[in-house]
Amino acid sequence: MDNNDSNNVMDVPIGHHSLSHAYSTYLAHDEEEQSHWEDVCRSYRQYATFAMAQWASYQYRLQALPEDQRSCLPAALRREAPEFQERARLYKEAAIRNQFCLDCILRHIGQPISQDVLSSKPLTTTTSSSSQSEARLSMKHSTDAQMSKVSSVLKSLVRDWSVEGKQERDLTYKPMMEKVQRYLPTTRMPNKPQLDSNGSSASSFAPSAPRLCIPGAGVGRLACELAALGYDVQGNEFSLYMLLASDFILNGGMATPDRPLRISPYLLESRNVHSSADPSRPIAIPDVDPYQMIMSATTALLTTADGNDDEMNQVESLTNGDHQVQNNDEDGEDDGVDCQPRFSMAAGEFVSIYSNPREKDSWDGFVACFFLDTAPCIVEYITVMHHCLKPGGFVFHFGPLLWHWSGPAMRPDDKTWDEYENRYSYLDPKYMTSVDFSWEDVRAIFLNVGFEIVEENIGSQAMYTSDRRSMMNMTYHCVEFVARKKCTEIPLGATTEASSSDGASVKKTESTSLR
Repeated sequence: MDNNDSNNVMDVPIGHHSLSHAYSTYLAHDEEEQSHWEDVCRSYRQYATFAMAQWASYQYRLQALPEDQRSCLPAALRREAPEFQERARLYKEAAIRNQFCLDCILRHIGQPISQDVLSSKPLTTTTSSSSQSEARLSMKHSTDAQMSKVSSVLKSLVRDWSVEGKQERDLTYKPMMEKVQRYLPTTRMPNKPQLDSNGSSASSFAPSAPRLCIPGAGVGRLACELAALGYDVQGNEFSLYMLLASDFILNGGMATPDRPLRISPYLLESRNVHSSADPSRPIAIPDVDPYQMIMSATTALLTTADGNDDEMNQVESLTNGDHQVQNNDEDGEDDGVDCQPRFSMAAGEFVSIYSNPREKDSWDGFVACFFLDTAPCIVEYITVMHHCLKPGGFVFHFGPLLWHWSGPAMRPDDKTWDEYENRYSYLDPKYMTSVDFSWEDVRAIFLNVGFEIVEENIGSQAMYTSDRRSMMNMTYHCVEFVARKKCTEIPLGATTEASSSDGASVKKTESTSLR
């Protein structure tokens, strides 16, 4: 996938519901991308099929128990009991709820939904090529890894767009947004001078919105929240699974707080369950309307302006759903008053997109939540951020160092590196080249690349797509920091010691939870 292609950037006109931008992005490329697109859509369609197969597997295991053991089971686990039928009904309804949500996403992008494929006719010599393609899709089953990603989408929708997910968001998104507002406040600055009717120079005032990139944007809540605060925001996401869901939430218009979708994201979890009803419980999404979030913020911003009729007419146009995302002039400056929110999504791999020369010195901040540890080698991520940021620009980070591409260690019988690679040749090459760093090392890399650490907090507790009713949840003790790009660049290769003499006035705290 050529992520340097400009088609990878999807402008998201909040409130303007059209054919999915993600759809046109991915179909515009090569056969490999087309195949991946079909794999993702297939896994969306097959969720309920896999869910019911898991239910059947559980029943087979129960029936395989010796009779004396089955007699000890509660009524809800004995097929002949009414309680069993009730539990089976709740499970099936939850599977249908989840499938309906995924079908809504598929319908939004103009793809066949689960029922379309199930009802497709058998292949014959007279079957059209498009019907044959659909039938072949229905005969191929997704992998377990693909279905796991679909479950992750459902959990992410709850994390980002439900009342139940608010506690997680408050632990992570809230402190990040507070830091962004403190270090990069939105202010009203004069635009380029305009000539009035007398030929005199006059300045018009409009919001000067810092440009923020949100890498690993997931299903879009953090990016949307920042756009609602008045920032010029671009979310970046590599996973097509997440991109389709975020596109639906941001542009679909079908699910609103008044008419929510209800999903059961933890349905396939069978361990650490308190009550059999917990995994199948419905959770409503979304808790807010993304369009209203951004438009209400824009309206409030404009009502603080000078009150001229042109600005108020612009507000009226925006709130009537006529918003179109505007592009800046090539020189990067705006002509006249433009208070429309700028919010886009860039689909593709972070380094491929933002290492492009046109991105150099063009961003005010990166807001990275649970993102840095997705790097095969974090040095590359950090240098790309430094490349993109304007002098004095910031990296805002919150997250652990889980290192998603952490690979297996060499064994004593791996005599050479080639033997080691051959042993694990079935793995993605990123697992074989990834390097795991400590925070101490990561901090030093930031300094050596040309940043200064201006704020640092070790041990901030957070969770990620956790089920509050589960017996087990992972609590991360995260590193939370703000790094600023130095105005005087340091040549790559030069080193800067990670000490108090790095030139930054560092606000550093450490959570007692680690002691």
